[in-house]
Amino acid sequence: MNLNELVGQRITQLRTQKKLSQQKFANEADIERSYLTHVEKGRKNISLNTLLKITSALEVSLKEFFDAKEFSKP
Repeated sequence: MNLNELVGQRITQLRTQKKLSQQKFANEADIERSYLTHVEKGRKNISLNTLLKITSALEVSLKEFFDAKEFSKP
């Protein structure tokens, strides 16, 4: 699995834990819902600025975002 897919899965995991639809979350993060769909599926590279918007809307730090077991070395 590549990094884009891992990031997308982590966003989906955190978003669903907060019981947010893609539309509601995209509005909170100030990004397009269709773009969020592509990011969550691992089809798009995202900038650090966009990742900061996303983590801010999820109310997690970048450290918390990347501390997930999915990002630890095998």
